[in-house]
Amino acid sequence: MSGDPLINLHSARSRHDGIYHACIMAVRDGFPHLTAQAIIDPPHEWFDAALARQIVIHIMVRAFGLPKRSVAQHQARSREAVNRGLRVVERRLETPRFRNHYDRMVSAARGSLTARMEDAA
Repeated sequence: MSGDPLINLHSARSRHDGIYHACIMAVRDGFPHLTAQAIIDPPHEWFDAALARQIVIHIMVRAFGLPKRSVAQHQARSREAVNRGLRVVERRLETPRFRNHYDRMVSAARGSLTARMEDAA
């Protein structure tokens, strides 16, 4: 995929970065009115962008199994901020329509990462 960062399969940091990139792109596609940068660093009072960032973190932790501590360090977030974001998304997942939308973003992130890892192999 052109423009996507390369993944070094032998580097935990590179794999983490690859997961992060796949999640950002999948969530951006799920929130087409937001830029990737707005998701990475939501402008003050952009609640949709803050939710999108929380979804990225949730996918990284729950779908890809990255440790919360690692995600907090990578995102320069406190562990409490990560935990709070996880709780917000988990409450939203109780709504079937949100769950369906979330599941599509997870599927897109997994598909993107799988394709990039196959390219790297």
